[in-house]
Amino acid sequence: MKNAPDGFRIATLLIGIVLGWFAVATILAEKLSPKTQQFSQDLTLSDSSASGSMAEWAASAAPWRGDLLADVAMARAAPALGTHESPPSPEMIEARERALASAKQSLSLAPHSSRTWLLLAMLQNQGQDRQSVAEALRMSYLTSAADVALIPARLSLIAASVSIADADLKNLSRGDIRLILTRRPELKPAITNAYLRGSPDGRAYIGQAVRSLDPGFAASLQ
Repeated sequence: MKNAPDGFRIATLLIGIVLGWFAVATILAEKLSPKTQQFSQDLTLSDSSASGSMAEWAASAAPWRGDLLADVAMARAAPALGTHESPPSPEMIEARERALASAKQSLSLAPHSSRTWLLLAMLQNQGQDRQSVAEALRMSYLTSAADVALIPARLSLIAASVSIADADLKNLSRGDIRLILTRRPELKPAITNAYLRGSPDGRAYIGQAVRSLDPGFAASLQ
C-alpha cells in the first residue's frame, strides 16, 4: 500500500507527458500544414514545392488529424492535377498515387470533408479507376451540397467524365446550375467552362439543363 501513492504519481506523470506531446504535435502540425488550396474550374490546384515540403512535416507530426491530412493530399495532388502530359510521366503517376493514398487516409479519419471527396474524384478521373469517380463525386455532394466554392470544379468534372451517365449526379449538378442561374449569377462562367470542357454527353446535358432555366444564357453557350 505504501507504493500506491508513488504509482499514482508515476501514472499521472506519464499521462501528462502523453497529453503534452499530443498538444505540441498538434500545434506543430497546424503551423506546418500548408494553406488550404482551392480548386479551379480547370480542375487544377496551385503548385508549391514549399507547401509540399511543409505538408510532409505536417503529416509526420499529426497522422491522426484527418483535416490536416486533407491539406497534405492537396499539396501532393497539385503537380499531378496541373500536368497535361499524355501519357503521364512516371513522376506524375507517382505523385498521383501518393496524393490518392493521402486522400483516402484523410477520408478514413474525416469522412465529412466534401473537398477531399472531390479531390479523390479528380485524382481517380486521371487514372484507371474512372468508374469510381461517380461515387466520390456523389459523396462530395452528400457531405456538403451547399459549398459554393466547390461548384465550378464539380460541374467541370461531371461534364467531362463518365459520371455524366449517373442519374443522381445529373440531378445534383442541375441543382448547382439552378443555384447559379437564380441566385449566384457571378458563377455563370463556371457553367460556360464546364460546357466547353465537357464530353458530347456532358455538353448536351448542361445545354438542356440551362435551356430549361435560362434560354437566353443557353443560347450564349453555343
